Amino acid sequence: MNFLHINEAAEWCQDHGMKIGERWELLPDGRLVHSSRLVYSPDGPTKRASEIAHACLAALGPWDECLLWAIDWDIWESGEDWPGFYAARGARGERHSVAAKPGHLFLSGETEELLLFLRMVLEYSWDAHVLPIRGSGSDRRLWCSHDGWVDLRAATPVDISQAVV
Repeated sequence: MNFLHINEAAEWCQDHGMKIGERWELLPDGRLVHSSRLVYSPDGPTKRASEIAHACLAALGPWDECLLWAIDWDIWESGEDWPGFYAARGARGERHSVAAKPGHLFLSGETEELLLFLRMVLEYSWDAHVLPIRGSGSDRRLWCSHDGWVDLRAATPVDISQAVV
């Protein structure tokens, strides 16, 4: 697992065929024409974060690398556990803030690590991209919204709600 500065996260995206805008934002991919949304907690922080994180990863399918790119936080401040979040980063050798290094890059075999950090993103109601790479590219991407929903974009139909246990 590696933690990336915003420019490193943007470079990783570009290296994998994703387009980045002038303000470091990830641009839409016209190939990903199918959308599936799962609303899990529209009224703030959720207690279902673990269940939803597992569903998200199931819907994304297998991956070789996966970037979890935190975009916004401090939205539902009362639901955030900053000591727990920074303890998890610190246990993996990272001392920078999420503002300094918002990218969390996972390699194959680090699924449990990704689940841990994705669960925190969902539990804390942050905005984040989850960008899996299979082989040389990607045919799926996930957007986590602070408004209690996730949106899966894919090149072929995938229903994220089918992955919920």
